[in-house]
Amino acid sequence: MRKKILILIFVLFFSAFFSWKYVSAQDVPKIKYDGQTIVDSDLDGLTDQGELQIYHTDPNKVDSDEDGFGDGTEVLAGTDPLDAKSYPGSTTENLIATAKAASEQPVVTKPVENPSAWYASRASGLVAFLLLYISIFLGLTLRIPLLRKIFSPFYSMSIHCWISLQALLFAFFHALVLIFDKWLGFKLTALFVPFASQYQPGLTALGVFGFYLMIILIITSYSRKLMSQKIWRAVHFTNIVLYAIVFVHALYLGTDLKVELFRNIFIWANAFLVLLMLVNMELRLADARRIRKQRQAVLNNNSGYSDIVR
Repeated sequence: MRKKILILIFVLFFSAFFSWKYVSAQDVPKIKYDGQTIVDSDLDGLTDQGELQIYHTDPNKVDSDEDGFGDGTEVLAGTDPLDAKSYPGSTTENLIATAKAASEQPVVTKPVENPSAWYASRASGLVAFLLLYISIFLGLTLRIPLLRKIFSPFYSMSIHCWISLQALLFAFFHALVLIFDKWLGFKLTALFVPFASQYQPGLTALGVFGFYLMIILIITSYSRKLMSQKIWRAVHFTNIVLYAIVFVHALYLGTDLKVELFRNIFIWANAFLVLLMLVNMELRLADARRIRKQRQAVLNNNSGYSDIVR
């Protein structure tokens, strides 16, 4: 069992490393701030300098082409934020029909929606991940001697369960608030049924799976006294799977992680956590080897004593 877990952790570590190399290798245009404050005046998800230097959109308008979809939403969807005929969900047929209609009647633009739901989802998602990170970090510090002296006063099972519960609540809000986002158009089934979403179905499904796995882990944590230690440990080790799922979900779907500085901080912070996991596992294996040697020594002593008696 321990070998399987160690293999899983190594896979997680190299997956995180590969993700970092892959993202770093992408041809991402760099924004030159030259000491200026990073701001997003129109709250569309794109910084002012990014809009001026890369996307050539209006930093003071949420929706530069006035097609009803914010500039940040269009950039994420891969559509043109400067073309009202190009918007998330548009197809070739849609564009042809739009062009035909434009020749027959004046274009009526959609009203620009307030992006507050999108920002609330982004903020709650970041808080949920941070709480999950803290929960896992505190659990790992208990076995590492140097860190145990520093963090053990902050850890208890009740605190661990409470932090995990808060992470679940923020994750629930992170998904639910998207129903009120008029640009992405999420429905309830898309948020809680894997692969039901039309927007990034694979990555969205990872978030759904992670949410249900969090529920299982929290229920078993609060009912630990009602089950055997062996079962509880087996379920609890799926924390690693949960962490891997949420990491990929956040890395590739997180709007804020499109910014190079934030993405690098995120990757290196999680690389540090993976390193702690590897150290923790090595200490567990070392304890298991020491116990096995002690048992073997006891067996050898008993065998020698039996030979002397005979």
